[in-house]
Amino acid sequence: MRYYKSFILFSLLALVFVACDTDDLEKDIDALKDRVASVEAQVQRLNDEMNILRVALDGNKTITNYSINGDTYTLTLSNGETLTLTQGEVGDNYPSIDISEDGYWVIAGNKTEWRAKAKDGEDATITPQFKIDKNPDADGKKYWWVSYDGSTWKVLENGLAEGENNNPPLINKVEVKDGYFNVTIGDQVYQIPVVEGLECAINAEGLVDGLWTIAGGVEASFSVKVNLADGDLVRVNAPADWNAKVSEYSAGATDVIITLIPPITPSECIIVVEVTRGVNTASDQIKAKTISDSYWAEYQAGFDIKIGDVVINKFDYPNAKLLQDGETVPATGVYFIADGATVKKSGPVTDLVLIAEKKDNKYSSKISTTGNISLGNLAEGIGFLCKGVALSSEGTSNVYWFNLSGNIIERLYFDHCRIEFMIDKNFSNFDKTGSGIKNLLIESCHIAVPAQQATEERTVLFLRYGQGQYGNMTIRNNVFYCTTENKAVSLAPLMTTNKATVLEGINVCIENNTLINALLNHDNSTSGFMKIPYRKGWKMKNNLVWYDVALIANKNATASFLSELGNMETFDIEDLSNNKVFTTVEDNPLTWGIFRDNKVFEDNVIIPELTTPFVDGTLVDTEGKYTLKPEYQGIGAIIE
Repeated sequence: MRYYKSFILFSLLALVFVACDTDDLEKDIDALKDRVASVEAQVQRLNDEMNILRVALDGNKTITNYSINGDTYTLTLSNGETLTLTQGEVGDNYPSIDISEDGYWVIAGNKTEWRAKAKDGEDATITPQFKIDKNPDADGKKYWWVSYDGSTWKVLENGLAEGENNNPPLINKVEVKDGYFNVTIGDQVYQIPVVEGLECAINAEGLVDGLWTIAGGVEASFSVKVNLADGDLVRVNAPADWNAKVSEYSAGATDVIITLIPPITPSECIIVVEVTRGVNTASDQIKAKTISDSYWAEYQAGFDIKIGDVVINKFDYPNAKLLQDGETVPATGVYFIADGATVKKSGPVTDLVLIAEKKDNKYSSKISTTGNISLGNLAEGIGFLCKGVALSSEGTSNVYWFNLSGNIIERLYFDHCRIEFMIDKNFSNFDKTGSGIKNLLIESCHIAVPAQQATEERTVLFLRYGQGQYGNMTIRNNVFYCTTENKAVSLAPLMTTNKATVLEGINVCIENNTLINALLNHDNSTSGFMKIPYRKGWKMKNNLVWYDVALIANKNATASFLSELGNMETFDIEDLSNNKVFTTVEDNPLTWGIFRDNKVFEDNVIIPELTTPFVDGTLVDTEGKYTLKPEYQGIGAIIE
């Protein structure tokens, strides 16, 4: 359901429809349905063709069975995958797709960084996907978009999907002939063998997104579905130090077991299983990785360490160091903090990455700062990123801890960190013209806030955007909690002043956070987890508040998740759903809502529930620890 702050648009539409002739309207609707169906068919056909091309380029699968229904082929592959392909004319407007001489995708005339052809026996892992959508930079005209990961989409600059661009469909012709499924692309014919019953499909328990993780040095196994004839051969290819073996097998439909003992040290590899029948070979593969408890060991082994959208490894960042107890953190570089160590930091930060040595989320790698920490980065720099560490301060003369040096930083990321506020101090004051943060990520963190001493009702600020320009903001799966027993704190997690600029077209996602005795009633005029005028499409959902101390901050008893609805903005209620409030205070003086103003929409009010969402005996409120009851899974944070 959508709610509008103004009914002007609705009234104008009503006048237009009244003036329309019913027959003309029905014709327009039918024409629109035809156009939508045509677009959907174009997109489906192109993506189906890309899947077929992927199989043809890999060259390691066969077709065990196929059927034809009109112009539609349904193919069953040797690894159990089913693909469909529909031939015939479906529109005539496609982006140009090609493969470079060295085996990379060329999309809309531009060579990409993604391999199209297998190399050294390893499949190409990327199959581009396509969709048609509006291009906001071209007056909303429909363009082709491409994605290389299934979630991030990029518009093709010369990919106008309206009208004609004379680019034919990717596949010109398909036919089954002489034991092959022949696919013609341009002047090139690719062949996929049709071998009835030749199967090779890996089934590995614990496989997540194509990655199989197992303990180092411990025997593990997975099964492979096969349908063997007399004389078929089954082989497994893996690095020698993974000690992979094939179980005994015989003819018939059965499972073959692959056992292996990986190295103790961090390692990853591609395991390929092949079934050969005569001149044809069907294969399947998985990527395997040993489980490690050390980011530092994985870095040394060449593994990727992800912090948001950033990937840290020894190839792109070869000069990372492991800092020991008492050492000083430089302003720039990539540093791992030894387990149990406390390192020192003062002064400015310029493109700095700090990562805990261990992955156990015990926050035993600590950074202790002195004075204000001023954030900056070089042009096209990485920003300030922390993963798995605990941050605390020995003190600062200002009322805030972090600020900006005067330029716009690319990223401010805290991933699985513990952030320990100082008493009577704010976390940040980003308040310089010409500065800003392009991308903010606070994810799976424990954010510890002590009760205020100078003035108990004082509102503590986490992220204060005073001046500058600010982009995408994600605050997800965090626990904000008051560390002082039998106390609560008034907390403003995210806010701007009227001098700060929140950029257009950005994404804001605040979801699955837990607040324990961290309250959102701030003063007589504003309140909210996010004190920024809300824009359509931003998400504030699945957040959980629990308190047993009803602190009345600045004589204000109105608490909310959002401060206000932006001027002339609308919203989808689904984007603001499932925010829950729980309290043990029976004579609760606080009133709660999604927006501070209950007049924004009818169901704005949130009634606090006089129960606990936590399993009995699991809540340690001053440490932000708890276990959610089964019925409340899906709201609040779960940090593993």
